[in-house]
Amino acid sequence: MRIGSLDCRSPVLCGAGEHVMTLAGIQAALAQGVGGVIAKSVNESLAGARQIDHARYTRLAPDFTEVDWRSERNDTSLFCRSGLGGHDPAEWFAALSELDANAAKDGQFVAGSIILGEVDAAIELCALAQSSGLRVLEFNMGAPHASEAKPGSITIETDPGRAAAIVERARAAFHGQLWIKLTGLSGGLVPLAAAARSAGADAVGLMGRFLGMVPDLTTLRPVLSTSAAYGGPWALPITCRWLALARRFMGAKAPLIGTNGARCGEDVLRMMLAGACSVQMTSAVLEHGFGVLGEAVRTVDRWLADRGFTAEDIVGRAGDALEAYGDQPAEPEHWRSIVPPETNR
Repeated sequence: MRIGSLDCRSPVLCGAGEHVMTLAGIQAALAQGVGGVIAKSVNESLAGARQIDHARYTRLAPDFTEVDWRSERNDTSLFCRSGLGGHDPAEWFAALSELDANAAKDGQFVAGSIILGEVDAAIELCALAQSSGLRVLEFNMGAPHASEAKPGSITIETDPGRAAAIVERARAAFHGQLWIKLTGLSGGLVPLAAAARSAGADAVGLMGRFLGMVPDLTTLRPVLSTSAAYGGPWALPITCRWLALARRFMGAKAPLIGTNGARCGEDVLRMMLAGACSVQMTSAVLEHGFGVLGEAVRTVDRWLADRGFTAEDIVGRAGDALEAYGDQPAEPEHWRSIVPPETNR
């Protein structure tokens, strides 16, 4: 698969998170045959780094009850408050660059990741990533924790004009593949994605997790005692719709990266059919280990081979076929077939 001008061996990517906060974790992900790994994010904020000491994680079943962290269930959603990697950015980027140079030999990559905090400092980190030799940098402008973290430690951007101005500065500072990750906490994702792309982003990632609060019926308190980022299999249809709409607005050649809702190879394929050229998996790796990445890679490979497709052949096939309600044939009284019998008496 090609993402922008970067060729990689698989459209399955390992997304950033605690599982890739160490070099050993990144190497474990690469060993599964993924196209690449986005390493745990950093920024300039000490408060953001310290937040990891207050991080908590739980898995929620569809009925919102908590599930044992090591459960083999695959229908759960991740509910957590998180923090940034506590690495020194210069040392971290240098180590990632070394891993990336080795990964390139196998058609893979290791990307750095910056979460927006203060704009000037974020641009300095982009320049630091450039000087380290990294080929790929994900600039996350949509971390869901922004409203709950200490002021200034994480910033979320939902205005297309401001986003474009930030991306232009990031583009000037970093000359490799610049990928912008956007929030799910906006109804204007399409213009936001278009603004990032027009300002110089090589690819745009859709979409970050949502922020929620879950009351516990036993304790009568919020689960984890706070609001938290929420994502899971239920998010896949939402992500797919935004991918299809962004592709329609921006054009078929605009590289889009799917994230939030993919838990297996079939989900990766669904996001690709919607319009993604590659798909990040994160929550499933935290919950089930790095093996889910390898299984997803194999599932995608088998599915494509069985049908005689290349990965690029299927990108956007379903998204391009998306129709409006008004385009559908009329079927009067169809609603009667789905209501309770009493309604039709």
